[in-house]
Amino acid sequence: MTPETEVIACPACKHLLRVPLDWLGTEVRCPECKALFLAPVRENGALSEPVLLARANQQLGGAPARRKADLMLMLPAFGLLLCGFAGFVINAILAYLMFTDPAGATGWARNQMPALRQAGFGTDGTPEEKAAEDERNAAQLAAVYRVLIPVALVLSAITLAGGLATMLRRGYRLAQIGCVAAALNVAHGCCVPGALFGLWGLLMLGSEEGREHFAR
Repeated sequence: MTPETEVIACPACKHLLRVPLDWLGTEVRCPECKALFLAPVRENGALSEPVLLARANQQLGGAPARRKADLMLMLPAFGLLLCGFAGFVINAILAYLMFTDPAGATGWARNQMPALRQAGFGTDGTPEEKAAEDERNAAQLAAVYRVLIPVALVLSAITLAGGLATMLRRGYRLAQIGCVAAALNVAHGCCVPGALFGLWGLLMLGSEEGREHFAR
């Protein structure tokens, strides 16, 4: 006796479901993942393969939702590329100057002392005492930047790579790491737009649309 239902597998999540015989060849929505697919038909005693029409939260064919997801990811990806490239170039120049001209690096740090004093850093004293303190602080600041600049250079490269991975839809984890590097706000000299692009990218990559962007 021919059964009144057929057991078929959803082409999106492979969940098994029973469908009435009169549903074969029609559009069916999976109760598990909500994907829309065309149920198989019986040909020569065997069932054909179901055809996926749209995943969950996509319109038929997925084109409008796909374009929207792509746009929402491409914008932060472009921001990562821009900030990563700018940070890499700037930090590469600074690293070259810091290591090839130590005296110039100390002089640059010395020029920052008046602004730091206006911000409340430094102690009061005679002009001679202030000058000596500024000289010590300039040397310490230059030493700190000799460590921070190479770190910022590496983070800039990671940010750039993360933006490129998102653009090319290759390397989901690399894209996430690139967003984290940007959100740390170090890779491009405390750039607020870089942090915003990084957080935006992380939110999009964590969504179903973001994962689907890399699955295609």
